[in-house]
Amino acid sequence: MSKNNGNRLFNSMSAKLIVSFFTASLLVLCALSTVTLYHLKRHFHEQDRYTLEQKFNTINILQLQNDFIAKYGTFFELGETKLWLIDSGDIHYQTEEIALPDHYLSNRSIKSFDWQENGVRYRAFRFPVDKEPDVDVILGININHQHVFLTSFTTVLIWTTLFASIVSGFLGWLIVRRGMRPVKHLEEHMQQISTEKLDLRIEPALFPSELQQLVVVSNDMLSRLEKEFERLSEYSSDIAHELRTPISNMMTQTQVILAHPRTSEEYQESLISTSEELSRLTKTITDMLYLAKSEHNLLQTDNEDIDLYPLIEDLAEYYELAGDEKGVTINLTGSGTVHGDKEMLKRALGNLISNAVRHSDNNEAINVQISQINNTTKVAVINKGETIPAEYLPYIFERFYRVDKARMHRATAGAGLGLAIARSIAKIHHGDILVRSDNGITSFILSVPKS
Repeated sequence: MSKNNGNRLFNSMSAKLIVSFFTASLLVLCALSTVTLYHLKRHFHEQDRYTLEQKFNTINILQLQNDFIAKYGTFFELGETKLWLIDSGDIHYQTEEIALPDHYLSNRSIKSFDWQENGVRYRAFRFPVDKEPDVDVILGININHQHVFLTSFTTVLIWTTLFASIVSGFLGWLIVRRGMRPVKHLEEHMQQISTEKLDLRIEPALFPSELQQLVVVSNDMLSRLEKEFERLSEYSSDIAHELRTPISNMMTQTQVILAHPRTSEEYQESLISTSEELSRLTKTITDMLYLAKSEHNLLQTDNEDIDLYPLIEDLAEYYELAGDEKGVTINLTGSGTVHGDKEMLKRALGNLISNAVRHSDNNEAINVQISQINNTTKVAVINKGETIPAEYLPYIFERFYRVDKARMHRATAGAGLGLAIARSIAKIHHGDILVRSDNGITSFILSVPKS
């Protein structure tokens, strides 16, 4: 067996279950056999003790009279029971010439013992004689038949245990194989899933209750993957669209310029136009990289306590000048502080204000309101303009998303990354951005913890 096959077998849940089932069966059967053998030995021991105790009671009643040996010694000599009279540690009488172990003979505290003499096994019990404090009676019996029986019984138990364990392991294999069928069924369903079939779902009711939650989680995972795959496809399409248009413009303009000789002024105008398109491409690519870094927590933050009023005031002055041709004014009210990265928050707020200026009606005021509630600081950017339909609001922060699906590259149009970047910055600061639009009033509310 190769190393890979060995690792595969070791990592197999079925193999582990079968081995566990076999091991558990073997341990249980070994324990049962051990207990059975122990109680059987104890039964023989107690049976021998009872039999010899009854015989000793007869001897004890006779009080070892002087004529006891003459009258009853022959009875013990001809019978299976062996008798020793011990007086002060010495053998006074014995029915057969069978040697007793010295340490048993001299130690009166040992009440029962087994030993072997000339290949024969014996078991003996010591009994003190009433009214004779120095005299003990030791009665013994041949237990060879017990030893043979126990040896044979032990062999049967060992083989029975091994056979039963093997049978249990085989039954365990059948049970595990049958029990793992739903997992195999689930595997077959999962193998059908591909990038072209992310819409496949598995019915939980077809599986046991133990696997139903796994199936539900798998279906939820597929739903998320399907959405993310669609989002990735749309993102790739959006990137291609955003990069294609300026490149196409530059190629067309360059071909037109090169078609005929031009004056130096015309070449200069063409280069200026190309530079603008390249600036647009550079900004789009830079924003994409910034957004990717922010979503993967790769941006370095320099947190500090920030007073928002002067920060937003500078932004308001800048974007008010930028929106001068639309006659837009920006009103700033309130105050508040946050603990965060100044440049990041400046970029996020700048994107919100720039978005408000771009979509505001002409000659309207944009209100920027700073408020602080408990430990949360909020900045609301409110403009009057076209109402954003409610069905578009959940997607307004997605990359390259525009309510205007025509994607006209006007001078005032962005790449559709500003709101996505603003929200990612808010999340880096453990906050969020909400949007509301109704009756021509659109509000973007940035919420960031104060500290």
